Amino acid sequence: MTLLDVLRHQWHQQTRSPTFGRSLIGGLLLLLAAAYFGSLFVAAGWFFPEIVAEVAPEQDPLRLLNEFVLYGAVGLVPMRFFLQRSAGSDVRPYLHLPLRRPQVVRILQVVSSLSLLNLLPVIVLAALWGSTVLPKASALGAAFWAVGALLLVATTQFLNGLLRAVWDRHAGFVLGAAGLLAVVVAGGYWTGGQLLQSASAWLFGGLAAGRIAPLLVLIGGATGMSVAAHRALRGRLYSVLGDTEQGHTHAGAALRGRGRGWGRVASLALLDLKLILRNKRPRQMLGAGLLVIGPFLLILLLGEKTPPMNEVIFGFLLSGNLGLAYMQFGYAWHGAHFDGLLARAVAPRSLVRAHFLTFVGLCVGPLAVIGPVVAVLRPQFLAPLGSLLLYNLGVCAPVLLGLGVWARTALQLDQSTFFNYQGTSTYHFLVVVPIMGLPIGLVVGVGLSTTLLLVAGLGAIGVATAPLWTHGLGRLLQGQRHAMAMAFRDE
Repeated sequence: MTLLDVLRHQWHQQTRSPTFGRSLIGGLLLLLAAAYFGSLFVAAGWFFPEIVAEVAPEQDPLRLLNEFVLYGAVGLVPMRFFLQRSAGSDVRPYLHLPLRRPQVVRILQVVSSLSLLNLLPVIVLAALWGSTVLPKASALGAAFWAVGALLLVATTQFLNGLLRAVWDRHAGFVLGAAGLLAVVVAGGYWTGGQLLQSASAWLFGGLAAGRIAPLLVLIGGATGMSVAAHRALRGRLYSVLGDTEQGHTHAGAALRGRGRGWGRVASLALLDLKLILRNKRPRQMLGAGLLVIGPFLLILLLGEKTPPMNEVIFGFLLSGNLGLAYMQFGYAWHGAHFDGLLARAVAPRSLVRAHFLTFVGLCVGPLAVIGPVVAVLRPQFLAPLGSLLLYNLGVCAPVLLGLGVWARTALQLDQSTFFNYQGTSTYHFLVVVPIMGLPIGLVVGVGLSTTLLLVAGLGAIGVATAPLWTHGLGRLLQGQRHAMAMAFRDE
C-alpha cells in the first residue's frame, strides 16, 4: 500500500458519505476563510520591514524577526493540537491489512501533514524570508535561515503527533507539561529573563549569520522529535489494535477503571475532554468559541470606556461562552456509546456531576488565561467577570444539564460543526435566551452594581446547592436513560 492508495481510499470515503455535499460546502467556505486570513498574514510578512519602520523605527526588522520566531512556533503547537487531524485518527481500516506497523505510521504521518496548518506557516515564513532575511543576510545565511524555518515547522508537526499519542494514555502528562511551559514562559517574561526570546535570537540570528551550530541544534531537535513521535504513534496503533480485538471502544477504554464516587466522576470528565480533542465537531465548536471570545476581549481592553450593557454581555460571554456552546448538546455527545455507559452501570448522578465538572473547566479555563491580562489592563472589569462566572456556574449549568436529558439525537462527532444543525432544537433557544436576557434586563432596570450583586447571589446559591440539584438531575436522567438510549440507536 502506498501513500496514493491511502489518499484514494480517503477520497472515496468522503465522496461516498451521505453528508458529502454539506461537507463540501463547509470545506470550501473554510478554505476561502483560510485563504483570506492567510493572505493577510502573507501581506504582513511581505511588508514586515515597512511595518517595523513605521511602528518602531529604532528596531532592526531582521533582529526583531529572529527574536520572535520561536513565539510563533509555540503558538502554532496548541493550534495544531486543537484543529489538526491526528495521525492515528483513520487507522482502524488499515490495522488488519498485511502491512508493517512502521509503514502504516509513516503513511499516516504524511497524510496528517497535508494540512493548512503546515501550508500557511510555510507561506508566511517564505514571505518573511523574501522581505526581511534575503536582503540583509548573506546567501549562506539566508539558505540556513530557510532550512531552519522548515525544520521548525516540521518539529511542531512531529510534536503534535507525539502530544496526541501521549494524551490518549496519560492526559495529565500533557496538561502538566503545558502548564509548566506556560509558567516558564510567563515567569521569564515578567522577570525580564525572556528565555524564549533569547533562544530564538540565538537560533535564527545565528542562522542568518551563517553559523552551523544553530542549524545542527534544529536538525537534532527535528530528528529526535520525529523518532519520538514515530515510537509513540506505533504504541498507539498497538493499543488501538488491542481495543479492536477485544471489542472495546475508546469510550469503554476510558471507563474500565473501578474507581467510585469522585474518581468515577473525574474519569467521565476526562472522557469528555478526550471526546473534545479527538473529534472534529466538538474541537471546531470550541475553536469557533475562542474566535468569538477574542474580538470581545480586544474591544474590552482597547476601548476607553465600556457601557454597563456591554460589560454584562462581555462578562457573560467571556466567562461562559465555551461552556454554553458545548453543554447545549449535553449527553448527546455520548450518544454513539451511551449503551456502553449503561452497560458499565455508570450512575446517572456521576454523569451529571462529570458534565458539570466539564462545564466548570470550559468556563474557568479561558478566564485563567485572560484574567491576568484583564487584571493589569482593565482591573475594574474583574467584578463583572467574577459575578457572571458565578451566574453561569450556578444558574446556566443546571438549566443546560436539565435540558440535556431530553436529547434524542446522537451527534456525529466526525462531522464539521459549520452548517451542521444536528442536535439543535427550538427549546434550547426558548430557554437559553431568557437566562442570558435576565442580566441584560436587570442592568437596564436597576443598574450595573445591583445587577452584579443579584446575579452573583443567584450563582452562589446555585453553586452552593450543587449537591442537591445534581442529585435531582441524576434521578431525572435515571428515568429517561432508556428512552435516550433507544433514540440514540435511532429506534
